[in-house]
Amino acid sequence: MWEKLLHEYRSYRMARFTAWIFAYGAVLWTVDRFIHATGGFNGFLWFVFWACAAVCGVYYLIRLLWFFRTRLFWRLLPRLVVAYILIGVVPISLILVLVFLGAFIINGQFAAFLVVQRLGDHFDEIEQINRVVLHEARFGHEASPAAMLAHIQDFYVTEVVGYSKSYPGLVVTLQLGDETRSFLLNGTQAENPSPVPVWVKDEYANIVADQGRLDLRSVERIATPAGDLTLVLSQPFTPQLLDLVGEGIGPVGVVLYKQTLSQPVLHRKLNAEEGAAPGSYVPGSPIHSQSVELPEPRNFFDIEVFGASSIDPVLWEGNQEHKADAPAFVYVSSRIFALNTRLLNTLGDYLKYYVYIFYAVAIILLVIEVAALIIGIRMTRTMTSTVDILYDATERVKAGDFTYRTHFPSRDQLTALGEAFDGMTASVERLMRESQERLRLQSELDIAREVQRQLFPQTAPKVPGLDLYGICRAAQSVSGDYYDFLRLDEHRVGLVLGDVSGKGISAALLMAAIQSALRAQFYDGFTDGQSATVTHFSTARVVDRLNRQLYANTPQEKYVTFFFAVYDDRTRKLSYTNAGHLPPLLFRDGKVDRLRIGGTVVGLFPSAAYEVGEVCLEPEDLLLAYTDGITEPENSYGEEFGESRLLEVVAGMLNATPDAVVTEIYRSVNDWTGSPELQDDMTLLLARVWPRTAPADSSATIAADKEVR
Repeated sequence: MWEKLLHEYRSYRMARFTAWIFAYGAVLWTVDRFIHATGGFNGFLWFVFWACAAVCGVYYLIRLLWFFRTRLFWRLLPRLVVAYILIGVVPISLILVLVFLGAFIINGQFAAFLVVQRLGDHFDEIEQINRVVLHEARFGHEASPAAMLAHIQDFYVTEVVGYSKSYPGLVVTLQLGDETRSFLLNGTQAENPSPVPVWVKDEYANIVADQGRLDLRSVERIATPAGDLTLVLSQPFTPQLLDLVGEGIGPVGVVLYKQTLSQPVLHRKLNAEEGAAPGSYVPGSPIHSQSVELPEPRNFFDIEVFGASSIDPVLWEGNQEHKADAPAFVYVSSRIFALNTRLLNTLGDYLKYYVYIFYAVAIILLVIEVAALIIGIRMTRTMTSTVDILYDATERVKAGDFTYRTHFPSRDQLTALGEAFDGMTASVERLMRESQERLRLQSELDIAREVQRQLFPQTAPKVPGLDLYGICRAAQSVSGDYYDFLRLDEHRVGLVLGDVSGKGISAALLMAAIQSALRAQFYDGFTDGQSATVTHFSTARVVDRLNRQLYANTPQEKYVTFFFAVYDDRTRKLSYTNAGHLPPLLFRDGKVDRLRIGGTVVGLFPSAAYEVGEVCLEPEDLLLAYTDGITEPENSYGEEFGESRLLEVVAGMLNATPDAVVTEIYRSVNDWTGSPELQDDMTLLLARVWPRTAPADSSATIAADKEVR
């Protein structure tokens, strides 16, 4: 823990700033604690501390949110939990809060409604008592006011006194002529209330504000034998009355707001309320239930509720009827189950059916909720486990293990993703193997290309009066075309050009076999690798031996078109045999001769007849031998380059050097195909005849571009 805090302190400037700010706050607290420093400057120092602390708090709050974002919410499970909370728990919690507030308000107001309803019932009972007493007075026989008042008071004391507990503090006021009596139900003398206002007619019943208190007041007037009788019943709001109306509900209270001005007034004797502004209303002394207690809670959900109801009392004093400017309030505390019990008890015996239905619905909803919870947990675990396995799989693949498989059955989109991942890794593994195999093959091809490059002549033999040039460009890594120069003796040189059927490795291997077989015919084993001096041989016999050897040692479908010629500089005679190859072209005096004499291709038949052709080369003659990769490339319309276009290119370059002729031929073919990619191996062999007095250094050249691509 301390190491982490130390690392935080050393790594972040804001951490060091926060540490110093809290140290500064500790010093300020110490000064206030022990030195008791006061004054405006000390307050300014605390302001600086709290401002800086707020900045630090915002900084670390952002850091905390970022931590939750990058660490806690990085995995799928916490994200799903938060999503479920936001989607399900938060709305349900808000709904429950709304239900709770609704239940609190509705049940509280229901309790206030019950209390006000009981006050109304109590008021109705008082009016009924008034009517009963008036009925008794109407049929009385007393003629004097004193006797009539005594008779009515005696009636109250003897007949109504039994209900005194139901009407605590009830004041009875009788007015008959000039006689006035005020007493309680038990006959005790009571203080005379304020006189009946002039605006009260024969009957009146209401809640009135009289001398700073609230009363339930009923007034009745009737003619009696002794005169006009006025009967006033005043039920004051007392703790005993609030006990009666709050029984079974909860404690009840009443508060009457009083105005600080004398006009209008709610009572004559105004109490000076300290701090009350003129004309404002302040609450008077509240009246509470005396013995009613809050019902005991039945369970955790049986919460206490609070309700209130306003009462608009009428001002008893004054020349006309008007309501008080400030209302009175009746408030009550109760519990939800106590209120609902009173409400549902109205159903009587049918209540149990509602209870049974409620329990049944609750059980059904509970079962549904449990099932939904189980299904949700299983689905969440399925998603998170699938993602975890996929993540582990990606880490394994990132580490280079392409053999790892998730083995998910395709049941849904996520598991189908796992199945697709397995297919992808299998494909990647296969591609990696293929790539490695291609790299291995490419390495072998590079070796083969280097070997083949060594098989081609490194330098052309120097022959007086003859300039030799050869080049091979492979369509692939190695070539199936073959050209060679064989130094037979100091006066004779062999010219070789072949085209193996097919391309690639197999053609290149056959090309190497042909070179080996051909050179073996001129090697006597005693000349340290140099060609033996051969005095009498025929090009036809050499080609015939090569045909038999290839037929016996190569697949049946393999063959070679072959051109072999021997040039003797003493006689300028060129002896040749053309074994199925494209006829070399001899350019002389503006004409073109084709060297066709020979026979069929090499290696296709076990025996074949080959002939020897001879031609004498003259100065300025140009001999061009080529493979079909020169004439058969096609353009975008499928047209071949052809021999005629080759003749046109060479005819325009007869006076150029051999390398310039070769360059122009390749350029023309590339322009024709429109692509630098070769469609076939392209090999050229050129021989330029010079007069015998030609410089020696121009007698023989070879292409620098003979390496195989």
